[in-house]
Amino acid sequence: MNDRDVAAGPQQTAPPPGRDASDNGTPRYVIIVGFGLSGRTTVNSVIEHGISYCVIETNEETVQRCERGGLHILFGDARDPEILRQAGIERASDVAVTVPADQITLAVVEQARKLNATAKIIARCTFVSGGLEAHRRGADEVVIVEQVVATEFGRVVSAAMSR
Repeated sequence: MNDRDVAAGPQQTAPPPGRDASDNGTPRYVIIVGFGLSGRTTVNSVIEHGISYCVIETNEETVQRCERGGLHILFGDARDPEILRQAGIERASDVAVTVPADQITLAVVEQARKLNATAKIIARCTFVSGGLEAHRRGADEVVIVEQVVATEFGRVVSAAMSR
């Protein structure tokens, strides 16, 4: 997958039933923080479901390249409440914080929660301790890298031992 996969724009497919509205019936709107591999994968999933979104990215070259391709992307630091407001945090039903730096993730989670008490916040953290802190600061779900790696490592080793 590369920037062009998502930058080519959304494919026109109907969202699955019930997926285009949040739990309270309002249209879903997702903010994705970070446009690395995790962010790109998240954007592709959101587009496949036909849900409106905005990406916040700190790499200006990436933002310029992706804007030309039609991606809804904003240059800025999501720790800044004004950037979150520009991205539409007040109407966000979901926020996915995909950046690979726990201190940034924790600050974004805290800021997003202050600005939107009802959005579902999904955060990426490297270690279990960061995941616990992300929950404390307002994340609803946390993807913990060390747990994902441990599970996959166990699967690969188990498969190798079965040969």
